[in-house]
Amino acid sequence: MARFSNILLICNGKAGQGTLEVLLKDAVPPLLDICTNLIIHKTKEKGDAERVCKESGSRYELVVIMGGDGTIHESINGLSVLEERPLVAILPGGTCNDFARSLYIPMDIGQAVSLITDRPFEQDIDIVKAGKRYFSNFWGTGLVSQTSDNIDMGSKSVLGKLSYYISAFQSIKDSPILSVKVTTEKETVEEDVVMLLVANGRSIGSNPLPNCINMDDGLMDLYFVKKSGFPLLKEFLVIKSTGNISEEYDDIMHIQAKKAHIELGQNEKLDMDGELYEGSRQSLEVLQKHLRFVVGSIE
Repeated sequence: MARFSNILLICNGKAGQGTLEVLLKDAVPPLLDICTNLIIHKTKEKGDAERVCKESGSRYELVVIMGGDGTIHESINGLSVLEERPLVAILPGGTCNDFARSLYIPMDIGQAVSLITDRPFEQDIDIVKAGKRYFSNFWGTGLVSQTSDNIDMGSKSVLGKLSYYISAFQSIKDSPILSVKVTTEKETVEEDVVMLLVANGRSIGSNPLPNCINMDDGLMDLYFVKKSGFPLLKEFLVIKSTGNISEEYDDIMHIQAKKAHIELGQNEKLDMDGELYEGSRQSLEVLQKHLRFVVGSIE
């Protein structure tokens, strides 16, 4: 059994009180068994998780993030700037839990806690720096950011993952065309696309991304999606069921890079791990094996 002196548990204080109480009841006793001191921080407002991780993350041997992709995104941004970075563990408590899925973390809270207490696997994972921000799972613009922007927060709380599918299918109907120019260390690509997706993780909206993605190889995977409508919907279903892009589908272009400078024709919504930003230019750089995580097994 793993042993730690100090553990910081960050949880989303805005989660439904009943839900949060259940999650804490399942998580806290096993964590207390493996540490001398357990500090629980319930976030109070947007940016709180990032601030706490930045100010005190290096004081802990282990930081446990309990929440959804938004809480994880904030925490990653706080931890990534530290010189001395702790081991990180995820307890999924959100709607899609995409980064947790990318790390093969069980969706059952009890099983996820057991990964931490038993600590069978750890892995150094790439983090991508995007300007002054960081992302762990994906960066996207076009259809992917339009989908996030179109999600009704009321339906998200009621329908959960289904709200992402509804928003995605609504967005596919009239996806605008974006002019993008991407310059990497190897090549320059100029394309008109409905979506540019930069993946570091293996899941978006609970859907698997192509299984060629490696989260510790120092490379990001860029996908230029050129057409929407039924062809994209069909390919979306193929990727969901197999994790691969079918060979005959030539409207998705895939390249890999360590660094990429992205230029858009105009200001667009930019989606980083489900959090929306805005801009027309973005410089991305992979920080190879930047944070160490407790991970699950692919089996």
